[in-house]
Amino acid sequence: MANIEDHFRKLYARYGVGQDMPVQVQQIAELFDCSIRNARITLTRMQQENWIEWQPQRGRGKQSILRLLIAPDTLINQNIEQMIAHFDYGNVLKFIGNEKQALNRIIQYRFGAQENNSETRVRIPYYRDIDRLNPLHPLRRTERHLVRQCLSGLTRYDGVQGKIVPDIAHYWTHNEQATRWEFYIKSTAHFSDGERLSAPLLARCLNAASQSPWFAALFSDLSAIYAADEYRLVVETSVSMNRLDCLLATQAALIFDLRDSEMRCSGPFRIQRHQGNFLTLHRNEHYHQARPMLNEINIFTWAPESISMSFIPVLHGEQALDTRPLSERQLEKGSCFVLVDNEGLFADDVGRRFLNHVLQPMALLDRTNLPQEYASILSIAQGLLPEWNHRRVDFGNIPLPFTAHRQVSIATFGQPELVELAQAMADILRGHHFQCTVHVYTFEEFTMGNAQSADIWLTNFMLDTLSSPAFLDWLASSPVFRHLPEKAQQDHRALIQHILNEADDVAHQRINEYFHQLTHQRWIIPLLHHWMEFANENSFTWRDLSTLGWPDFSQLWL
Repeated sequence: MANIEDHFRKLYARYGVGQDMPVQVQQIAELFDCSIRNARITLTRMQQENWIEWQPQRGRGKQSILRLLIAPDTLINQNIEQMIAHFDYGNVLKFIGNEKQALNRIIQYRFGAQENNSETRVRIPYYRDIDRLNPLHPLRRTERHLVRQCLSGLTRYDGVQGKIVPDIAHYWTHNEQATRWEFYIKSTAHFSDGERLSAPLLARCLNAASQSPWFAALFSDLSAIYAADEYRLVVETSVSMNRLDCLLATQAALIFDLRDSEMRCSGPFRIQRHQGNFLTLHRNEHYHQARPMLNEINIFTWAPESISMSFIPVLHGEQALDTRPLSERQLEKGSCFVLVDNEGLFADDVGRRFLNHVLQPMALLDRTNLPQEYASILSIAQGLLPEWNHRRVDFGNIPLPFTAHRQVSIATFGQPELVELAQAMADILRGHHFQCTVHVYTFEEFTMGNAQSADIWLTNFMLDTLSSPAFLDWLASSPVFRHLPEKAQQDHRALIQHILNEADDVAHQRINEYFHQLTHQRWIIPLLHHWMEFANENSFTWRDLSTLGWPDFSQLWL
């Protein structure tokens, strides 16, 4: 197909569009650099594709009539339209190659919101494939946001009100000891296939969630979950749990079910298709609250080097060229950090102090191949959260650990920034006479206990909100905390219990104190925060409304 298109461009360059041109087949053959027979075959194919009108004349020396019906740019757009219609985004990139103007046209007219037959669909490119949306597994920030677009819990955290509010549950009560809770279920709540969310069904879902090995710490004190009747769910605990409503707003407590290997969803959207580099979310017509204005969301892998993935709009095409400067920046609620393994080469005080001294963010960045534009989105971290100032300053003649000349293992997962930083760490340590190996795992391997032992763990995290459910999701599912000393792990388990029993302000102070101690002892070394950028006024892009860089599609009007 590419060869015939090349020939078509040659015709366009010589004859233009829309004019009846007298030509001889011999002239066309010379233009195509082929035989007269192949020139006739090519012209016939072009006519079948409705690119040209061709009136051949038989006889030596007689002239035929050629008329081009379209221009090559139109042809390119038609091919791109066909590939996009079949979700063939990988071949779109192969087709347009490095033609930046074609890229810009696609960004402007094909990505973002599209209306068709009174339905609004959004196409959003993303730099990597979306992992499986399973709330019972540890999830990356994007998957965590998307799974909450598809699933609801008995309760949820409302960021505007700053508190836990009802979701599938209409209201709830508990006894004086906070060991027996009763949740009254909305009669309007259904799965995405239309089945009503009864109390027995919810009990089955929550009992299954309590068996998740990654979130076991959250459910360990729940002794029974059962249905008292069709719309009343009972949760009993072995100890007082004053914030059970907070636990039920966490990721692991989101309600879903599997039927014939398909996920039945309880949130504003349902998963219609998730294959390879393509994810389609469709509006859940059985959602128990106000249904979204969007009918469909398509997210696909698209990572050409010539465009910035941070600025792909969700707007209609004619609004997408908003060039006004960004008016607001804020630091993400998270960071990139190092955790020193309790059984590794740097586990003693001397080793941890040495690492805290040499693993300086600027020294690491100087040794990476990250693009220079990265400087505008990075900030030096003094704590795991921007408002924390926990990292100690070590300077002067810091002694080298006795482990020099030994093999050091650094473990991280395959996020490009982390891989670059891990290699930079290895480079710094080699300069101090260490032999270093960097192990890069998939996110699934890294979080699900498949990673081998390491001396240094490099990871990152980002909270949706500074709420107790968000802290619980992170503390319960992050695997790196298992590599802390036993006392720190005991304090970690106790911290989760405090969060489930204390008011938010008290719980957040305990979290601050816990990580202040770990950072002060140099078990944790904060490295970098990232700036999130926002636009205001009437402008809306996919980076707005959410600190994760994603909007709440259920609340989106376009």
